[in-house]
Amino acid sequence: MFVKYLKYLFVLLAASLLAACGGGGGSAGTSSSGSSGSTTTATLVVTLTDSSGVALATPHTIKAGQYYFAQATALDASGKPIANQVITFSTDATLVTLAATSALTDATGVASVKMTPLSVAGAGSVGASMSYTASGATTASTITGTAATYQVTPSAATGIPTLSLTLTDSSGVALSTPRTFVTGSSYRAKVTVLDATSAPISNLVVTFTTDSTLATISPASALTDSNGVATVQIVPLTKTGAGSVQVAGVVNGTSYTSSAVSYQVASASVAASLAFVPQTATTANPTPGIIVVSNASNGNKLLTATFQLSNSQGVGISGQSLLLSLNAQSISAGVTFLVNGISTNSAQTLVTDQGGQVSISVVSGTLPTPILVTATLASNSLISASSYGLAVTNGRPTQLRSSIASSVLSVEASAGGTSIIQGVQATLTVLLSDRMGNPIPAGTTVNLIASHGQVQGTCTIAIVNNASQCSAVWTSGASRPDNGFFTVLAYLDGEEDFVDANGNNQYDSGEAFYDMGQAFLPKTIVSGVKPSDYVYNSATDQPIAGGMTGTSACAVTNLTPMPYQIANTCDGVWSSSTRVRLGVAMNWAGNVAKLTATNTSGSTSTYGDASKMVIRVSDDKGNAMPSGSALSAALTCPDTVTKVPGVSLSLAKTLDTIYAIDLTVTYTFALTLPTSGATGCSLKVTVTTPAGVVTSVSFPTV
Repeated sequence: MFVKYLKYLFVLLAASLLAACGGGGGSAGTSSSGSSGSTTTATLVVTLTDSSGVALATPHTIKAGQYYFAQATALDASGKPIANQVITFSTDATLVTLAATSALTDATGVASVKMTPLSVAGAGSVGASMSYTASGATTASTITGTAATYQVTPSAATGIPTLSLTLTDSSGVALSTPRTFVTGSSYRAKVTVLDATSAPISNLVVTFTTDSTLATISPASALTDSNGVATVQIVPLTKTGAGSVQVAGVVNGTSYTSSAVSYQVASASVAASLAFVPQTATTANPTPGIIVVSNASNGNKLLTATFQLSNSQGVGISGQSLLLSLNAQSISAGVTFLVNGISTNSAQTLVTDQGGQVSISVVSGTLPTPILVTATLASNSLISASSYGLAVTNGRPTQLRSSIASSVLSVEASAGGTSIIQGVQATLTVLLSDRMGNPIPAGTTVNLIASHGQVQGTCTIAIVNNASQCSAVWTSGASRPDNGFFTVLAYLDGEEDFVDANGNNQYDSGEAFYDMGQAFLPKTIVSGVKPSDYVYNSATDQPIAGGMTGTSACAVTNLTPMPYQIANTCDGVWSSSTRVRLGVAMNWAGNVAKLTATNTSGSTSTYGDASKMVIRVSDDKGNAMPSGSALSAALTCPDTVTKVPGVSLSLAKTLDTIYAIDLTVTYTFALTLPTSGATGCSLKVTVTTPAGVVTSVSFPTV
């Protein structure tokens, strides 16, 4: 117990000594209460320390660019620390800033606040006080410690400083020239202060000014941070006009001012730009800017044209009248606006909505055409915009602009003869275009039939990678064709191609066209015969009904006969209703190769001469092996041949074709062969199908 009281005695003695010599910056302080007279109930000692807590030497000199602590030690009448006591600090705000104006004492009776000098010169002091109720007292006393004095030394900036001022938007992005403030928005002014060595000048008070009739600045003054940067807010008033912002600061006793940065205040309701807004593509409508002619059997025939009116800051302006009109070419093709359910080609006046937009429905006519919609601000005809990427397409496929392809032409679906390997599949892809080469509408249905095997009955056109296409699967089954060949045919309604001599996007009497007769599916394919030369056999082939047909001979236009058509079923009249038919000839390939040497030129050559052998590679029916079958070859020689020659092949795999291929194998005998030649060497050729079936045949080389 004695040691405990002795500790408090030492604390009281230390406080008394600090107050007596001024080393802590202030005396023990005085107290006052509501009663008459003055009684010392507690002491409050104010001291200053550096950033690490070491007491400053007298006189207390503090420097701008650094920070310090103001500390107050509270002791009761017996010299014991007063814990959890609120201490209030005060100082000259023009010289230093306090991180807080009050703090709570800790267990040792000490409260401290961070103190940051400004970049100015001058003398001041830090004071501290507390409201304290002594033990046994009924009223609180105000204890005031003697203020600790200090001298502020400005930061030693080198040379003449630079004040770089920029104006930004509310997010801090610099405004581009000409800098425009829009009423109703807020902006920022930012200054960076550097000395002559480009070192930042921190804790410097800078003051911003501007034309007070145009904008307000808040706050008018700010303190630069450790990077020498200070930022304030600028809010434009309702008055429009041009003004500027400047910033000034005092460094080493000298005042410096930045260059003026100009701006202009614009009203939020003044239009500055008008733009067409393209519609966003979706899965349901991948080409929103494209519609089809009004008489097409399917497809979108209505689109929406949208325009955006904005002020100089890109903010939409509402309540403004825009005049929308169609160009003459669109009108001549039958394109109209749809307003309240009524079609019209007259110009329309629409008022911008809350976001500054107007939208109008556009309906196709009977002819394909680009669509041009122009919007003009009613109050200022110089502000206008036109649509782009809008068009009316035919929407109907044509024979000459459409095609079909298979993922594989020779399908490995037989072990030879009449045997079948059931379930082998190939994917058929149909790509359709109208007469102008444009995609046809998504959702169009394509029919498919096959002479052998099974094929998916329909596929539906979708826009994939900007192309109108669909896919169907063929599957092996039932019986293999006698000669191995079969056909898959896709068909749908379309129009006959024609030569648009006058460029009006419609057929006119007298223009050349491609007359098409009735379509059919051939059940038998003769090797080497083109689809346009197929002759319909009523006993075996499948006719396809539909389209405008007749009893006339089918004329050939521009040396381009139409495929898969029955002779003498044309009508000699251009028609917008015909059966577009797209066929692909395929091979039901066997997996056992038939290899025949068709040319052994040079196979008995002398030493060092290049030799070759041509091998016909086919399946059991003389057609192609399964597409992509691997090809290899090697020479085998007796021991009398000292160096076996290398072998090279003209193909590594069979081609994707329905016909047999010729494989050229080349090899060269070494000059070191004995005079007896390479008697006994043989060439072994191997074919491996995609399913792994291997066929090997050896051929003598001499």
